[in-house]
Amino acid sequence: MKFYLKLFVCFFLATSCVSNDFINVECENGNCTAERVNENERLDQEGEGLIFENDELLVDVSNDFPYPDKGQSFLKEGEVPRPKKIFSSTGSEVVEIRRLGEIYWIYSESLPSKTWPLVKDFLADGFNLIEEFPEEGIIQSKIGTTDEELNVRLEHGIKNNSSEIYLYNKDNQTSDITFFNQLASFIQENLPGYQGNSIAAQSLNLNKKARIVYVRKEIGIEFKLSFERTWSAISRAIDRTNYAVADRNRELRYIQLDLEEEDDGFFSFFGSSEADKEVDYELVFTEIGENTLLEFKKLSDTEVTVNELVDKINENLS
Repeated sequence: MKFYLKLFVCFFLATSCVSNDFINVECENGNCTAERVNENERLDQEGEGLIFENDELLVDVSNDFPYPDKGQSFLKEGEVPRPKKIFSSTGSEVVEIRRLGEIYWIYSESLPSKTWPLVKDFLADGFNLIEEFPEEGIIQSKIGTTDEELNVRLEHGIKNNSSEIYLYNKDNQTSDITFFNQLASFIQENLPGYQGNSIAAQSLNLNKKARIVYVRKEIGIEFKLSFERTWSAISRAIDRTNYAVADRNRELRYIQLDLEEEDDGFFSFFGSSEADKEVDYELVFTEIGENTLLEFKKLSDTEVTVNELVDKINENLS
């Protein structure tokens, strides 16, 4: 078939070596070349199509990729369908003020790139912007006409797709709790359904505080946090699970877990001490510079794997 087609094309060119106002055609020994008289010239109308008589060119047409039939659409014209949610945590878009010692921050279940424009909207009313660094998550502003400053540091939270907002003055001291209340109320009111997103602050989405690591071929979690903050976050995450704490020691930096369901039988009425509980896993905290490493040591033949335990705790971090 290919050989027959080549013969036909060569015959067609050899018998059609005719120049016109647009193209010069030169043929020699059955080889023809065509060259435009003016390369910028464009035809203003379409010529007649090729007509082959007596089945001179046999081509089988195969409809391997047919167009689907037009069906009913439930989308408005120009509306792009959103992807389905793969995972949605309980109480999504939570906004809270949290405290650890003398440090306050606002926790928001939204990506930093989404939180950034909300913070700027808040500062647009009653504050004068001095300077902003979206890649670092920092905004400097003055309060009204005074010389007092309200500065913002926005970071990715411990939990995936969350933000932490720190407010401080020009002396790098935590700002008055009033500003935390005002900003938290503003975000909580405007966050649901908010579609804003900062391209300049996208890099903050990647700077997560917790990441999965492997230590001596065993899985663990590395936190870009101090030991005190990590201990608090893990304790809060464990409280949200159905795991029982068999023992914990803050000074020795470990937490022991009993992962089996508690027996609700007759003898459970008399209670049981922590010493009677079987220890399935021991969570060990190690400070490495400014970071904290959390390791998981399996101490029993429980069916709960290390990966399952890590996923459960990571899922409840906040």
